[in-house]
Amino acid sequence: MTAETLLSQDRKAAFSRDGYFIAEAFLTPDEVESIRREITAIVDRYPDVPEELVQIEPAVRRGAVTPESRELGVRKLFRMTRHSELFHALALHPRMVGIAVELIGPDVALFQSMLLMKPPRFGGQKVWHQDNAYFRLEPNDVFGFWIALDDADVANGCMHVIPGSHRAGIGEHGGVADDYGLSSAPTADDAVACVMKSGDALVFHGETYHYTPPNTSDRRRRALQYHYASTHCRSTKDSPFKSTEPEVIVAGAGAVARPPEG
Repeated sequence: MTAETLLSQDRKAAFSRDGYFIAEAFLTPDEVESIRREITAIVDRYPDVPEELVQIEPAVRRGAVTPESRELGVRKLFRMTRHSELFHALALHPRMVGIAVELIGPDVALFQSMLLMKPPRFGGQKVWHQDNAYFRLEPNDVFGFWIALDDADVANGCMHVIPGSHRAGIGEHGGVADDYGLSSAPTADDAVACVMKSGDALVFHGETYHYTPPNTSDRRRRALQYHYASTHCRSTKDSPFKSTEPEVIVAGAGAVARPPEG
């Protein structure tokens, strides 16, 4: 499946109108399984993986929960393109790069990579927010792929979005860490739950309101999230995001398939 077939005129229109669309079967089952194995391998290297690249679930940090394995205690992994050949190669995936070029132009960088783990029973919510409220990129030529590595539904914490919210600009945000979010949260009546199969991808604008509820199920809900931005974007001084340097330049001037660090 090519970027051209994934990004039909209807999907381009949906992205412009709603700020998101879902691409079914974006990754193959084999691709998804290789990502799952790589996650386990990375977590098994911890604490050799730098501490700032790993976020533990709050319930585990507080000692309220003892996970069955080290991996099940992890909330997020950051910037894995710098520590994994597989995740570096995924940044250059032709379907992702092709869609990025179609949506934001010829000069594209992977701006942020994350693995979102949301373990069973105690995986916490992520409050309503806009990703570009973290990045503060101008112009706002930034969007994300949220790729389900497990079937995702409301019970295990699927993505929820507010259609059309990306057209309103960046709303007021407050709080810290995973409580950093919109000061005035949307109502449930306005939200669309993005129920997805493993391998599906949610493609969403960097200013689309979104949220994930806690995982109250006995099932995992892992996801890969890559944000791409135009290399012409610049982060403003009030960005709360720790790093404003792109991870990998994937298209246009300066594009190189650099080996990961470490």
